[in-house]
Amino acid sequence: MRRHAALLLLLALFLGRSLRGEGSGDKPPEDPRLRRALERSLLFPGLGQLAEKQYLKAALFAAAEVACLALVAVNIGKGGDAYWNYRGAATPADAVRWRSETERYDRRRNAAILAAAGVWVLNLIDIFVHAKKKYGRAKSLALHPFCHRESHAFGAGVTCRF
Repeated sequence: MRRHAALLLLLALFLGRSLRGEGSGDKPPEDPRLRRALERSLLFPGLGQLAEKQYLKAALFAAAEVACLALVAVNIGKGGDAYWNYRGAATPADAVRWRSETERYDRRRNAAILAAAGVWVLNLIDIFVHAKKKYGRAKSLALHPFCHRESHAFGAGVTCRF
């Protein structure tokens, strides 16, 4: 688990360097405020809106994300307790009851994780739409779906312009 966290941190640092154009000789973006807002929105929902002085949206996104993460933590704790009760069950009926309760908390935890990811995605969509309106069409997000008929491959590409 720690190994995965370390790899994710290194990946984030590498991507952060490549987004800023360090070492590549790229020219700096026209408006650094846009880049800071997008980077903050990637970090935590609502921070980009806060940078763009959209205080109500910032509060809503941050509160929704915190609520989802709190639900994740609560369900992890309750699921862990139910699992230990399952492992220590004296009768098969108790084991079945505690196992089903463990599974119920796991489903709730997974739903809360999905909701947190959804809030994060909506936050990014909102900041991109705002950026497109405020900074022009040259700075936007575009989705390019594709279908390769020979290999029966489907997918989508994303273009982000600053």
